[in-house]
Amino acid sequence: MIDAFALLDLPRSLTLEEKKLREAYRIACKNRADDLLEIGSADTNLSEAYRLLQSPARRLRHWLELSGIGGETRGVVDGELLDWFTAVGSTIQQADKILRKHEQCQSQLARAMMAAEMQQGQKSVEQQQQALAELTRQKTAIFPRLEAGAFDHEAAWICVRDLAFIEKWQQQLRERYGRFFV
Repeated sequence: MIDAFALLDLPRSLTLEEKKLREAYRIACKNRADDLLEIGSADTNLSEAYRLLQSPARRLRHWLELSGIGGETRGVVDGELLDWFTAVGSTIQQADKILRKHEQCQSQLARAMMAAEMQQGQKSVEQQQQALAELTRQKTAIFPRLEAGAFDHEAAWICVRDLAFIEKWQQQLRERYGRFFV
């Protein structure tokens, strides 16, 4: 297993700032490019390390594994997250319905008549994205306690699973949101 933190010359910390992560990645890529003999799979490793650390779920999982704290990637999620399945699923279904309807419009007039519905769908997706961003902030707020060693290992792995679901939902919502502008 590679150590993504070491590969990007970063401290093994869960609370990485996005700006510092981007800068570390940029510097590591520049340093690799300077050494022409190591271009290739090493660059793939840098990109993978960057993607891994960019994701709170993957970063936490990697940190736990590097710390020798084993756990299950499948299993129980936090009870409050179950309510989000319904809310996110409903938003995605409604967005898909509106987008399909819009795609079936045969004329500019028909599309124009859907403008209000399209705006409402876009707004619903935006609101759900904001709510999930806040949920991510709440979940990652425990990172400093985890680093300090004040945590239950099972709770940390539940957090990994929760964050993975949230990230999946965020990706699905980003895809729908982009389609409102096509």
